[in-house]
Parts: sequence; structure tokens; C-alpha cells
Amino acid sequence: MEFTEEFITKNGLSSEQAEAIKSFYDTNIIPELKKEWDGKANTDAEGILTGASKYAAEKFGVDIEREQGEKYADYLQRIADAGLESKTKALKIKEAELEEKLKNFKGSDEVKSKLEEQQRKNDELLKKIAQLEPLEGLDDKYKKASEELSGLKLSVSFNEVKPNFPDTVNKYEAAAKWNEFKSMVLEKNTIELIDNVPFAIDKENPHKKTKLSELVAGDSNITELLKGRQQDGTGASPVDFKKVEGIPFDIPKNATSDQISKMVRDYLTKKLGSATSPKFASEFADLFAKIKKAA
Repeated sequence: MEFTEEFITKNGLSSEQAEAIKSFYDTNIIPELKKEWDGKANTDAEGILTGASKYAAEKFGVDIEREQGEKYADYLQRIADAGLESKTKALKIKEAELEEKLKNFKGSDEVKSKLEEQQRKNDELLKKIAQLEPLEGLDDKYKKASEELSGLKLSVSFNEVKPNFPDTVNKYEAAAKWNEFKSMVLEKNTIELIDNVPFAIDKENPHKKTKLSELVAGDSNITELLKGRQQDGTGASPVDFKKVEGIPFDIPKNATSDQISKMVRDYLTKKLGSATSPKFASEFADLFAKIKKAA
């Protein structure tokens, strides 16, 4: 540390005093301050590198501890290598599953074509991994491929067992009850194809397997719709229905306000999931007014 002539003169220091102060700071104060600053810099750098390593391990989905004395560059490389190996194995397993499904598939050409397209996409992902480019976004692509395959399986399974409802059944009511049936099944089961037959596998007891077609046959709402529109009472005259513009279901001619109210309420409960929905009141008022005006 050096004092300027201006500083020495301003503070009335002699050359001996200035030299003594300089020697004291250079020997005692400055070395201690430098040691303290260097220690803090090392601590901060260690914290940043530790956090970066933890983040990288979480993103790659691996659990690898840093070895004692290991350089952080080597540690991060081991994390990346392990993550890459894990993703490669997962995609190869998915590719094998797709090949097996294609080999045993007996469905339509359209569905088979979709499965083949899915396999092609998986092949492309594996090629990119083999070339190590790019790692970024690989998790999202793999997740998307899995979701598409799962959705396709569900669509094929439910379409295979869906019954043809009579023409006398209101199509909106049929669609609502079919969707309600699917939601009820998927809430407690997963769907798997066993020898190309869709089965519902109980989530709590995987040994409990029921054909999806048997669940359809045992659902009271579905079987009631398959009977077609029925009239209540003995010898009652048929009820005439009419269509009202903007109303997604048929209305009995000469329907009372109570009957209209019940039909609208039942429809909206199925559509919105609950009578407590924020949209329920406004949609109810709109539908009810349109029906009354048409009447």
C-alpha cells in the first residue's frame, strides 16, 4: 500500500510515520483481509457448483453422489452420461413394446398405421440419442410419445365395445351417459389389451381383471338406453317430441314448466359435472327461456 504525497502532507505525517503505517498495513491488515475475501469467494463458488450439480441430477433423473476430491467438471459429466443411458434404455423398452403390439395387432389398417407412425417417431428419437443431439427437450418428447400411445389404446378399447344406440335415443343424452361410463371405469381401473381383448384392471387389485364389454353390459344407464325411448304407464299414449333451435335435446310437446326445468337441469348437470358450477345459473336461464319462447 502506497501513500500519495498529498495524503502525507494533508495529514501532517512525516516520511518515517508514513513508512511505519504502510509497513504495518502491508504486514498485518491487508494479508488478513485478503485471506478473508479469498475464503468467502471459495465458499460462494462451492455453493454455486453444488447447486448446479443437484439441479443437473434432478433434470436427468439420476441419483449420483460426488466422490471425495472429484472435480465438478468430471462430476457433471458423470451425471450427464448416466442420464443419457437411462433415457436410451427407456426408449428402447418402448420401441420393443411397440414392435410387439404391431406383431400381434388384428385391428383396422388405420389404427395399425397410427401405431407404425408412433414406432417411426420412436426410432427417430433413438437416432438422435445415438448422435448425442440434442439432449434438450428429450423428456418432453418421450412423455408426449407415451401419452399418444396411451390415448390411442384407450380410444381403440372403448370404441371396440361401444354399443350402437337406437335412433329413438337422444344423441346428446347417449353421448353424456357414455362419457359418464368411461369416466367411472377409468376412475378405478386401467385399460389393457390382453390377446387383443380390452380388459379393465382394478387399480387397487391388479389381479382383478374384467372384460370391458362385460362392464358395458352391466351398466344400467347403458342398457336402459339400448331399449330405446320407453313410455311410462300402461296404455299411455305416445309422447310427441319437437326440436327447438339452440337446444341440444328434444322437448315434449305441451311440456309443463316443471318438466322443462327438470330436463334443462338434468342436461346441465351432466354437461357441467355439477349444479354448483359457476356456469350453471346463466346457462339454465338461457336454455329455459329459449324453450319457453318456442312453446
